[in-house]
Order: sequence, then C-alpha cells, then structure tokens
Amino acid sequence: MRLISGLEKPSLGTVYFDDRDYTGVRPEDRDVAMVFQNYSLYPNQTVYKNIAFPLEVKHIPREEIEPEVRRIAELLDLDEKLDRLPQDLSGGEKQRVAIARSLVKKPGVLLLDEPFSNLDVIMRHKLRAQLKRIHEALKTTFVYVTHDQYDALSLADRIIILRDGIKQMDAPTADVYNYPVNRFCAEFIGSPVMNFLEEVPVSTEGYFTILGERFKLTRQQSKALRKNEKITVGIRGTNIEIASEGIPAVIEYPEMIESDLIIHLKVGETSLTAVEKISNPDQIRYFRDQEVHIRLDQDYFHIFNEDEERI
Repeated sequence: MRLISGLEKPSLGTVYFDDRDYTGVRPEDRDVAMVFQNYSLYPNQTVYKNIAFPLEVKHIPREEIEPEVRRIAELLDLDEKLDRLPQDLSGGEKQRVAIARSLVKKPGVLLLDEPFSNLDVIMRHKLRAQLKRIHEALKTTFVYVTHDQYDALSLADRIIILRDGIKQMDAPTADVYNYPVNRFCAEFIGSPVMNFLEEVPVSTEGYFTILGERFKLTRQQSKALRKNEKITVGIRGTNIEIASEGIPAVIEYPEMIESDLIIHLKVGETSLTAVEKISNPDQIRYFRDQEVHIRLDQDYFHIFNEDEERI
C-alpha cells in the first residue's frame, strides 16, 4: 500500500497506474485515497466537516462541496449523522465516515488497510455488503488488504496472496479457491481448512491409495512428478460426501456454524472434516461416535508435490 500510494519507493520494479509509470510521481499527485485500520477522524469536527475536509484542502468552492458531501453521505447511509461528532458514533459509523472522507474526492484508487478488523462480526457483515454496493456504484479500483478470508472471498474480483512479502498467487477469486497453486494458498483460503493426506506413495503407473481406496493420477500429473516422489492429496470438506456406502468412518462430533454443518470424522487414525449445507438444526442427523461411510470425488482432489506445489 505504501508503494502504491508513493510513501515508499520500490527497491526493484515499477509502479504503473493503467499504462502510465507512476514510480517517481509524488504521493499528492497520485489520485490515491486511503482508509486506515483505525478511523483517524478529527474528534472536534462534525461528520460533515470530516467528510468535506479533502475538498476544503483543495480550495473547492463551498457551493460545490456540499452536494458532493451529501451525495457520498447518502451512499454510505450517513445523511442523518452529518451534524454529529465522532464520539457520538458507533465503530461501524466511524469507519463509514472514514470511507466517505476517502471517496468524496473521487480517487482513482482507494486503498483499504484492514478497515473492519476493529468491528464486531455483525457489523463486519453489514459493512462488507455496503462496501460491495459502493464499489459497484462507483467503479473505482479498491485495493483491500486483509487477513480475513471472508473479506477476501466476499469482496474481491481478484485476489493476490502474499507470503513473507513474496507473491504466491494472483488470480480471479474463483480460481484462487478452486485451483490453489501451492499448499500455502490451499490452506489459507477456505473454512474449515482443506483436508490434507500427506506422504502418499505413487506407483510407476500413477496409482495411489488413500484411506483404503485406490485412485490414479492423470498423465499430466504423473509427468510432473519426480521419480519416487510422494504426493500430498488435498480435498475440501464440501467435497466429502457422507453416504450409505464407501469408506468407513466414525463421527467425532458435528458442529453447526450458520448454515454449515461441519462434521468432524475419523478414518482409522486420520482426522477429516466434511461440510454439509443445512437450513434447519432439526435436520441434523449425525451424532457423536456414529458409524458412517464417506465418498471422495477425485475430480476435486488437489495434488501437491514434495515442494508443496500443485501438479
């Protein structure tokens, strides 16, 4: 974010806005606005004055400022709060004021630094939906930094995953979820965490066995492996089916989180989680120590080599 905004200079590489090199452009000339994790509002100024501040600094005439402030305040449901001071607002309202202040000058890029991390779960849900609506209305580029995968999956058109400052993946949201390029990305996105079956031997013909069932790698996957290299097989809980026949398993316990029924299983010494969608708690038909069977759909396997790269 500091590189994009111009507060830091890159030691390597170039910063482009569209097709123009902005690497040497001063921060104030970059048409960038930023929303911080803490609200950074002026405590002695009203909501109206906080939102209007970026326009006043530019010496825009007062008669032009007011309609812009009211327009953005209405978009963020703040039109009835304009006369209040920040101390009279809730955390969610303060963050909306911070977003409004950043958007009022119509930036080409809006940077958001974990803006919802100080908010409770209910308020986060509300502001996610509101931010999505604002983005669709304004068509402005948003760069949103977060450790919360729900924020990423629900808001993003495109996700970049960083590990120790190194880019791991840069792809549309669906591709990041469905085709993670390595195990780190596979573990990072998805809740509950993907199931992993590790150090699985592969025969020279490309066959491998997990949980007592035999599967075969595709020709392309077999070619990508080194001789005698073992694989890790990943499968999401949503792709494990509890069925009338298949691999024997025992339920350790079920738990319901919103509409997801997360079923914790044991197959021998191996722990797995399966996920079913359920609309009514009365529909739960699983209980602790229940013996069941599961099915694994190879079409949804994620195969990683010993370097934890997808093959």
